[in-house]
Amino acid sequence: RASSVFAVDELEVRGAAGQVRDEAERAAAWTLGESLVGLDGEELVRRLELLPSVRSASYDRAFPNTLRITIVPERPLLRVLQGKTAWLVSERGRVIRRLGVREGRSYARLRLARTEPLAPGETLTEPAALFALAAVSRLPAGFPVRVRAARFGGGRITLVVRNGMELRLGSLLDVELKLAVAARVLDSLTHDEWASLAYVDVSLPERPVAGSNPQVEG
Repeated sequence: RASSVFAVDELEVRGAAGQVRDEAERAAAWTLGESLVGLDGEELVRRLELLPSVRSASYDRAFPNTLRITIVPERPLLRVLQGKTAWLVSERGRVIRRLGVREGRSYARLRLARTEPLAPGETLTEPAALFALAAVSRLPAGFPVRVRAARFGGGRITLVVRNGMELRLGSLLDVELKLAVAARVLDSLTHDEWASLAYVDVSLPERPVAGSNPQVEG
């Protein structure tokens, strides 16, 4: 178990690239020189899964001297705004990292009404975040427009898309159906309709309603 014959001299990280890969290599660096036979695998996995960017980790002993690590990264989904600070949050609600001023603009944004600062690695429990994540994560493949923002209030979720148009989903009940109906409605819009409409309400998916007055509920 302690023989140097099987000492780790190479780390092989799979499933991750860039910054996530670098973080995993640093977190596993303590294993270099350790015996593959006596390696504390539970401790290795624990340290890796503490990384905010890592969803899960596993390892394999590749004798004589290589430790193979497989990473499943967190999937970024939202840009959460807290005051003037932006955070990248995964589909599970885990805070991955703080974003720079120009970073993360391709993700839907959510403004979080919370005074306590967020921290990398924590998991959000606020209803606004949970509802937004649940809705955005269920967007069907090929959705016709990018979702720019998510809002939550009064138990109702709203997604904001092109030109500030609101997609009013209501509750999360049947949200996949509502999003599918919304996609069909958006696909059918002409250029002039895009310019004039302020909202599409699919809270009753069998009766979608569109309007130009953003204050009118369908």
